[in-house]
Amino acid sequence: MIEAIELTKQFSEFTAVDKLSFHVNHGEIYGLLGPNGSGKSTTMRMLLGLLKPTMGTARINGFDVQTHIVEAKRSMGYVPEEPVLPERLTGWEYINYVSDIWRVPRGSERDEEIDELLTLLDIKDASDDLIETYSKGMARKISLVAALIHSPKILILDELQAGIDPRGAATIKEILAGLSDRGNTILMSTHVLEIAERICDRIGIINKGSMIAEGTMDELRLKAKGQQSLEDIFLDLTGGPDMQRIADFLGE
Repeated sequence: MIEAIELTKQFSEFTAVDKLSFHVNHGEIYGLLGPNGSGKSTTMRMLLGLLKPTMGTARINGFDVQTHIVEAKRSMGYVPEEPVLPERLTGWEYINYVSDIWRVPRGSERDEEIDELLTLLDIKDASDDLIETYSKGMARKISLVAALIHSPKILILDELQAGIDPRGAATIKEILAGLSDRGNTILMSTHVLEIAERICDRIGIINKGSMIAEGTMDELRLKAKGQQSLEDIFLDLTGGPDMQRIADFLGE
């Protein structure tokens, strides 16, 4: 459903993503992890067709995003790391605007679907407020509603959990698990390793634009010398904190 085939992106002499290949199967939740600057967001933008790769191919639902971008985007929902929203619209107005773009039929059924999503994500009470008054977490929630309103087969979520309260994060985790059970394909990047460990079927860890490990939690444990938690595996593979520098800073 989602394919990255030797995706490469160079900015002048800097290689942000280097021959990156992976796939996300039908009905799978795949976590893309990596340190800051590892190339996660660049990879997602290439998969979305927002950024042209220097080399390689990105396919969504079988469509090459460079040659069949409209067909690819019809099956996608996307929440960016930093949502850019129309601040002078209310939440309700924005979701209806997005619904019209996706040609979701107007009427009571659409209104009920919007109402259900807003209630589920605990932002119904703020739906008549201007988006400019929303917190970072509320902006992410309304972006998720917008991504789900046309019932996409594929979701691409970039750091969705950042800034969301624990209750909201738990709700989103259950929504994603339920969507996966219904056959939706989900690619997510996150720094919240506990969430990735709990809900992702497979995980890819990238560093400096390259895939350094990929697999289920059990497969990753084997690659990381038997480390048990995803945090320990991540630090083992990407490099942990410099304890000597920390000690020097603390004057120990």
